[in-house]
Amino acid sequence: MKRTIIFITGIYDTLDLFTEQLKQSFYQLGCHTFTYYAGSGDEGKEALQELLETSAEGAACVTFNNLGYNLEIIPGNGEQPVNIWEYYNVCYINILMDHPFHFKRPLASAPTTSVVLCTDQNHVRYIRRFYKNIKKTEFLPHAGVELGHRHKPLAERGIDVLYAGALPVYTVGRMIPDLDSIPETDGSDMAKAVLEELVQHPWKTTEEVVEDYLRDQCNDISDERIAQIIVKMRFLDSYATSFFREQAVRILVENGISVTAYGVGWDQCEWSGNPYLTCGGKVLAPQILPLMNDAKIILNTNTWFKAGAHDRIFNGMLAKAAVVSDGSDYLNRVCHDGDELVLFSLEQITKLPERVCQLFGNLDETQAMADRGYEYAQKNHTWVQRAEYIYGELMCN
Repeated sequence: MKRTIIFITGIYDTLDLFTEQLKQSFYQLGCHTFTYYAGSGDEGKEALQELLETSAEGAACVTFNNLGYNLEIIPGNGEQPVNIWEYYNVCYINILMDHPFHFKRPLASAPTTSVVLCTDQNHVRYIRRFYKNIKKTEFLPHAGVELGHRHKPLAERGIDVLYAGALPVYTVGRMIPDLDSIPETDGSDMAKAVLEELVQHPWKTTEEVVEDYLRDQCNDISDERIAQIIVKMRFLDSYATSFFREQAVRILVENGISVTAYGVGWDQCEWSGNPYLTCGGKVLAPQILPLMNDAKIILNTNTWFKAGAHDRIFNGMLAKAAVVSDGSDYLNRVCHDGDELVLFSLEQITKLPERVCQLFGNLDETQAMADRGYEYAQKNHTWVQRAEYIYGELMCN
């Protein structure tokens, strides 16, 4: 019997891009596919329910960032609304592209049929510790998208260095809680101390530093309360990410290296008038792929993922560009600096211009590295491989 895989689209363009890649991949695996468009209202829900009435036994939902977790129906007998995935016993495979502390409510109310996949191994440990209601949580690395199969040599590309990502510091304000609402300690002092620790020791996770601070202040604090305060302080994760993201681009342009940056915030920096910086503004996720195909170097700083990776890395490799990224426990284990990509450490970010200049100084060797990165990503980090893993290892019986 062919499985039916349900996808959910219509909320975020980035997640729609990933979803389309998985949909094509599962189709190649011989599965039926069904797409629930979030804006379709009752008509879409009725079509989904009709599908599950006949195909629930072989169905699974594969979605991102909890989309559709709380979809409800009213059974034919007129009872109270029930969760659609639980009612039809449909495996709900939820791939988190961001840290789980951003999703407290949906994770706490996740369908009982949930399987959660995290793109960072630390996130797996976080969910297993704080969300006992979720019975299965595993690690699933990010994957990349390739646009076409003919890629220009680096020497013929028009963009020297491309950074595709916003500066969170300009949008994070809405996440900041009332810091006086934490009676265990002075919230403002904690925020300053935690952020300073993250900047000075950037290999640490935000949840680790918050917990260390709290336990130093009050020894008898419970795990439940620690989790609550970590959620309140999660905005610090974005501040730390933004700090190093800005530093990476700034140090390059101030050393005379041309960088083209896409995303919100780059034109608001005090140094954005630097002639070596080109601000491309906000663009949709699919529009980044052709830009990567015209970039010699893709610069990445991970979104404070200390045991995972960002899709910029694998998208860049599949564009046959030379990728330059800060490392992580995961990346340092599966890749080799100078082989498939260049890896640098955030605590030694001042050495970044030298590494980038070396790439431009010997473009033949850089091209060879980009070619190796392309072969590596094609073999290990496409959405086809992620679909094969989900289908073979995680589909509920």
